[in-house]
Amino acid sequence: MTFRWALAGHGHISSTFRDALAAVPGAELVAVAGRDTNRVKAYAEAHAIPKHYVSTADMLDAGGIDAVYVCTPHPAHLDAALASVGTKIPVLVEKPMTPAAGTTGQLVDAARGAGVFAMEAMWTRFLPAYLSVREWIDQGRIGDVQLLTASFGFRAELDAEHRLFSPALAGGGLLDVGVYPLALAQWLYASAPETVVATGVVGETGVDEHVVVSARYPGGLAQFGCAVRANLDTCAVVRGTEGHIEIPAFWSAQSATLHRGDTIETSSHPHRVNGFEHQIEEVMACVREGKAESDKMPLGQSLELAEVCDQIRNQLGVTYPFETQ
Repeated sequence: MTFRWALAGHGHISSTFRDALAAVPGAELVAVAGRDTNRVKAYAEAHAIPKHYVSTADMLDAGGIDAVYVCTPHPAHLDAALASVGTKIPVLVEKPMTPAAGTTGQLVDAARGAGVFAMEAMWTRFLPAYLSVREWIDQGRIGDVQLLTASFGFRAELDAEHRLFSPALAGGGLLDVGVYPLALAQWLYASAPETVVATGVVGETGVDEHVVVSARYPGGLAQFGCAVRANLDTCAVVRGTEGHIEIPAFWSAQSATLHRGDTIETSSHPHRVNGFEHQIEEVMACVREGKAESDKMPLGQSLELAEVCDQIRNQLGVTYPFETQ
């Protein structure tokens, strides 16, 4: 039976989702919702999407949907996801699930209370390359894990009107790309951090432009970096007492390399499309099995990530206008 997907939002990331969805057997994109009538109509026509709506609520009321992918700007995630959960429609919410722990907790409670599947779209979590990383660690190939280093940063031109630099849109490096190394450490150590120390640069628009974080977990240490005004090395390294593992472009990992003494071993896992296909398949499998949460990216971990991001923002002094309203 065809699994019918719908889009709440149609920004840049929706194209990545669309391309991956087209390669997933049994999946179909049947509807899209947006705020502007002309824009959402043009989007639907350009990509052969059968139906379009001017609100997520209208799209949900129309029915004929098996799951919604929420890809609106960060602050709009909550309303779209709550609407989906409220109509018993499973939802995949682009990261971050919401911009703050309080609203993330609200969504988690709503999904659990309704018994409806919900998941944060932390697509890195589902990449096959990490199966090799976990296997090497579990086999003791690098000894006891001691340290993770991981950064994700790029240099964007300063534009106060762009979402990356807009406090009203929860801009900044932390929520855009910093969640990736944080989620990697959470996966590696299977825990939230015990301590977090952050420093960084808050730009003239009031968002975090470059952040460095040191954290201690029950199983080891982690050092992170994220930025929207600096190019950072995106190779993650897991160091142990007997060796280390390198993961190039870790957020989109297609390979991992084990280093132990003179031994170098690489495990390659090229994307079928762009890597999003794996999280799409996870949602479909969970929904078909009647699960309310993914075992690989449960709601509790999304809440943990939001809480850590709040800690970091508090240390940097970054707040969003909608948090004080």
